[in-house]
Amino acid sequence: MKLTDADREWVQAFKRELSDRFPGAVREMFLYGSKARGDSGPESDLDVLLILEEGSSDCKLEIRRAGYDLDPEAIVAPSIFAYTTREWEQRKVSRSPLRDSVVREGVSLL
Repeated sequence: MKLTDADREWVQAFKRELSDRFPGAVREMFLYGSKARGDSGPESDLDVLLILEEGSSDCKLEIRRAGYDLDPEAIVAPSIFAYTTREWEQRKVSRSPLRDSVVREGVSLL
């Protein structure tokens, strides 16, 4: 895993925001992609995947927006995906490349 200090601060702030505003909603939180693999460059984004117990599209959007709003000056460039547990399991059946990538290289952040 290769995170900058700003990345680490953002992850901690996002975890606090999730806990404060959406208690119990997030079942799992993963970092994946180049930062998880340790081969990121200066322009790499911070790929984060959330697995939610349940949630509507509006709820998922609100949770994702909370992460994007943490860094209005875009020092950290997060890319946040949110799926319900059921949606994530469906991606296993459909052999989703994203799911395969997260399973292969993902690092748990919770």
